[in-house]
Amino acid sequence: MKKKVSLTYLFGVVFILSSALYFFASNWQMFSRLEKVALAGALIVLFYGASFLLDRVLKGAHFLSNWLLVSGVISFGLSVALLGQLYNSHADSYLLFLVWSIPVLLFSLFTRYGGFYALTHILIHLTIYFYLFPSTPIGHWTLAHTWIAFGVGIANMLLFLIIKKGYIHSKPLLYLSLVSANLLLIVTAFNNPYSAFFTLLYIGILGVGIYRYVHKETSIFIILSMFGTGFIIIKMFELMARYVSSLFFIGLLLAAILLLTGSVFLVNYLRNHSASRHWTKTIFVASVTTIASVFIVASVFGLLSLFMVDVSMTTLFVLATVFLVIPSTVTNWPSPVKYSLMMTGIVIGMIASVFDEFSFVMFFVFAFLFYVEKRTAARFIVYLLFQLNTGIFLGQTMELGAHALLLVMVLLNGIAYLLLKNKQVLQYGAFLSGFIAFFLLTTIDLSFSLHIFYCTLFFLIATLCVYVFKKQGLQVYWISSLLFWFMLIVQLYYDLAWKLVHKSVLFAVLGICFLLVAGYLDRKSGFEQKSHSILAGKRLGILFIICLQAGWIGYQVYSNETLLQNGETVILELQPVDPRSLLQGDYVELNYSITQLEDTSIDDNGPVTIVLRKNPQGVHEYTGDYKFNGKWNVSYENKPGDVLLNGKVTSSWDNSAQVSYGIEHFFIPEGTGLDVEGKVKTAVVKVSDKGDGILVRLRD
Repeated sequence: MKKKVSLTYLFGVVFILSSALYFFASNWQMFSRLEKVALAGALIVLFYGASFLLDRVLKGAHFLSNWLLVSGVISFGLSVALLGQLYNSHADSYLLFLVWSIPVLLFSLFTRYGGFYALTHILIHLTIYFYLFPSTPIGHWTLAHTWIAFGVGIANMLLFLIIKKGYIHSKPLLYLSLVSANLLLIVTAFNNPYSAFFTLLYIGILGVGIYRYVHKETSIFIILSMFGTGFIIIKMFELMARYVSSLFFIGLLLAAILLLTGSVFLVNYLRNHSASRHWTKTIFVASVTTIASVFIVASVFGLLSLFMVDVSMTTLFVLATVFLVIPSTVTNWPSPVKYSLMMTGIVIGMIASVFDEFSFVMFFVFAFLFYVEKRTAARFIVYLLFQLNTGIFLGQTMELGAHALLLVMVLLNGIAYLLLKNKQVLQYGAFLSGFIAFFLLTTIDLSFSLHIFYCTLFFLIATLCVYVFKKQGLQVYWISSLLFWFMLIVQLYYDLAWKLVHKSVLFAVLGICFLLVAGYLDRKSGFEQKSHSILAGKRLGILFIICLQAGWIGYQVYSNETLLQNGETVILELQPVDPRSLLQGDYVELNYSITQLEDTSIDDNGPVTIVLRKNPQGVHEYTGDYKFNGKWNVSYENKPGDVLLNGKVTSSWDNSAQVSYGIEHFFIPEGTGLDVEGKVKTAVVKVSDKGDGILVRLRD
């Protein structure tokens, strides 16, 4: 019963938070600015107040008050995003995440709670990312970005070591820092003058990590092995694109042979090493198999294309099956060699069968493999490849559309799951494949009624699976189900089939229902879970941090409202486009006539102030006078009617400069982007005496 109670509380809290996010992002016009601010403040008070109240009332469920405290600081972040929406400040601005991260960091240092540690780590990295790339997902990458990524990667590696030494106790932060360090150090190894240095450095760090944790911690070894495998494969493709030649592909083939030879000796060492675990050998073999298979497949097709060898796909399929799949399956070759050749043969066979559309033949190959191969890990991979081939076959032979194809895959895997009760690995393969296909059904373009039906059914099944598998103690299953549950919540935010405000109301109702059910089950079972209250003995300090959040929100509202009342009004020309913000909903991104300054001597990034002057049509234009890094380009005297507007140079080239003024985004009610795009010609902006601007409205 205690497992049901904690999960039900979790679902309820997540739904309430999601409801608030969806509601604020919908930019519903029923409420005024100050009323929306009041609603955001009420949400913060609700979570923090509930946390303090339940900490006193539910003595055996401190975990809930802890979650609500974390939810309170999340609601503060939503309120910061709401202020950006109300006053049309930058969408996804690094300042949003920077301001949000400060109280979270204070909570982390004061309470030492793992949830705050993890949230701090995520927000700081989002702050850095959006500072470097404020307007595009991946902007122009420079050498400076590489060094920043390297520095942050090393910082994450040091954080990982600090946690391992026991100075900080947080498992989520341990894995976040490990994953972040690997991702950032991998990024530095590509497309820069020092990529060779960074590549060798990362390989060295990875080698030390694998050596240190190969016998100690399987989870860390798995993560390092996955990143190492991916890095080697990506690096191979980079080198292949740069040095395409017959010699390169022959070298790649030799590298695969050397890798397999070395792996045989290492597997024998691991087998004879008493400290080695079964999972260690399995992971190592899987990594070697993946790398070697990719190398061999790339070599085969690369050499065939370079030498213009006219080999039919049927011949290639037969050769791969007869000389790779069958021998590797029926012999007792060392594991790395056996599975590398097997997977190479399967991949080549599948590629050949797809090109000449005889994928049905691959079913005989898979049937042979299922009959002969007994190792569970290999059977799991073969099952996933079998499902992929099934999808290809149905798409090619029966010409099924995406909807019918995914529906058939869901049904086939559902049946397979029920029939494979005594074969746990294959059963999990069916479970995973079926859920992936089912999730994809909720993302494709369908009629509204079908879309709602699939989303509802997916939600019900995923929720049921979490409860059932949690009760049965099947950890892999219930964690996978929970992951798919969260994926649906995230996917629905970007789903345009129905409005955010409607989803917000639905989530609010679901959240209340889950919390009521959790409370009922809690009282009925007398549920008590041993957990430490992070409020114990720290209430005054936590209240101080909460007051800082309230003070910041109050200051922002006051300063922005003052500017709207007293600022100088200017009219600017623009051209919009229509995306959706990460936290703030739909907005139009504005490109002003003053965004690009011509005939300047600016050759660096930095703060800039430009002079605006009204033309006979009442539109303010750039006069050609600007102050960059505190210095005017020409001698300037303020004339009546002149308006000074502050901005930041983001890039410069050929006597031109790209400038951001903080007024580039105008938030709109959900789904009205097409009504705005291309129809508005000017923007009304309020500018303070200090030169700061706030976007007020758009005009035709």
